[in-house]
Amino acid sequence: MPRLPLIITPGDPDGIGPEITWKSLKAIKRTRSGSWQSPFLCVGAEAPFRKLRAPVVLYQDGVAAPRRKGPYVWLLPAPAQSPEGRFLPGFQCGWSIEKAVQLIQSGQGSALVTGPISKERLQKGGFLFPGHTEMLAQLTATPRVTMMLANPLLRVSLATIHVSIQNLPKSLTEKEVFDSGRQTLEALQREFGIRRPHLAVLSFNPHAGENGLFGDEESRIIRPAMAKLSEKFGKAATLSGPHPADTFFARELSLPKTQRADAVLAMYHDQGLTPVKLVDFARTVNVTLGMPIIRTSVDHGTGFDIAGKGIADPSSLQAALDLARKLVSSRL
Repeated sequence: MPRLPLIITPGDPDGIGPEITWKSLKAIKRTRSGSWQSPFLCVGAEAPFRKLRAPVVLYQDGVAAPRRKGPYVWLLPAPAQSPEGRFLPGFQCGWSIEKAVQLIQSGQGSALVTGPISKERLQKGGFLFPGHTEMLAQLTATPRVTMMLANPLLRVSLATIHVSIQNLPKSLTEKEVFDSGRQTLEALQREFGIRRPHLAVLSFNPHAGENGLFGDEESRIIRPAMAKLSEKFGKAATLSGPHPADTFFARELSLPKTQRADAVLAMYHDQGLTPVKLVDFARTVNVTLGMPIIRTSVDHGTGFDIAGKGIADPSSLQAALDLARKLVSSRL
């Protein structure tokens, strides 16, 4: 376990984030002495945890989490009022993300684990970002990041993220493929501790283009980017592809785990995320690559329709916490 706490932002206070956070904290084992000490510092609204009847211990700057008899929420509370009449839940989400990044940058936290937010409500709160990733990229002064979704069976990165199918041909460039491949390989080496990673690259067109019959993105964009990646990493990495996407995952998952690629680079959102969520949705984690801080996240939404019913599944958050801890240990 990292010596510095992992920072959790539970997400939208009206969603299932606080519930799955509390369920995850309660699952932590006691110390050898029988006491309980939180390895996680939560940054977010206090009211939802009070509603859950969770014991709350307020964070004091520079003071370690106390030892107590049972689980509790170690919390740096978001303001209970928003400035200038901003939408309070969205403001609390944005404030929490900003504060969490500041804590990590100042050496008071080891990594960031984020709960689900509403992009619309975030913007109503005064934070004009399309989502978590774009906001974190700006807060960490990172010009370019890569999204990876990971679970025990697959790790999949994306060359393009939230782009409409109509705009994909214009958005997919050699630079995007190269940069996402580079950040994936660097993360596999640095955070995942894989000395000589193997990256499998998917095609863009059906049947990998059929030698130009169904499109030329493979020869014009993907293969040149792969050549540059091979030149940059040399013997420190292996690349394969571009593989036809319709058959790749079935063939890959039929192999022994030791023979599979360490990560897959998909060209667009649904091409990569559909199979990774299909094989193990509950334990799939969103990882942001390329930032100076480690960030993992749940792969699901706010669950407003089931919030407050006590039925939310904490599996994805627990997996995000476990992965963040492993990534911190590898980077150390």
